[in-house]
Amino acid sequence: MSKQLMRKNMKDKLSRLDSDLYILYSEQIKTNFIKEISSLNVRTIGLTISAFPEVNTEGIIHALWELGRTVVVPKCTPQDRSMTFYRIEDYSQLETVYMNLKEPNPKLTTAVEPSSIDLLIVPGIVYSKSGYRIGYGGGYYDRFLSNYKGKSMSLAFDMQLVDEIVSEDFDLPVDSIITERTTIMCKENREMGGLT
Repeated sequence: MSKQLMRKNMKDKLSRLDSDLYILYSEQIKTNFIKEISSLNVRTIGLTISAFPEVNTEGIIHALWELGRTVVVPKCTPQDRSMTFYRIEDYSQLETVYMNLKEPNPKLTTAVEPSSIDLLIVPGIVYSKSGYRIGYGGGYYDRFLSNYKGKSMSLAFDMQLVDEIVSEDFDLPVDSIITERTTIMCKENREMGGLT
């Protein structure tokens, strides 16, 4: 099945996700995520401001602030499909941009270097257990990951996992995926048998 068709099928599936289950699963993922990062030496965490049906990141961001972690979120530049991450300390530092997405307001926030991000939460629509993903088609994260040296992770609903994604040379897998049910160590899965 092509990536385009897998993306479309999963978008359709996610759009039918019951709102109560969406809230419950997002909360379970938040709990699993906070438990996981407590064992990792990460201070600065990069993640997006989610929009339904993505895993809700608002509760995660507030939990990270309470833990004294630094939260940085991306601002996208459509002309060259690049991203710059900015530190946010409050939701009032965000602005609404194209497609009703929320991004940091550069006038109210401070940009950070990619090298200062300890953990990057990489969004997507479809994931394999070896950490390959099908994103939204913009290529922003593929470009950013090509020069990123820190840890990477994705947050996904269990229903977003598939057995296999045919990867291309430019596809860069994440180290781990956290779902409402489990934490998948993708790096280990790849080392054990070249799963895709």
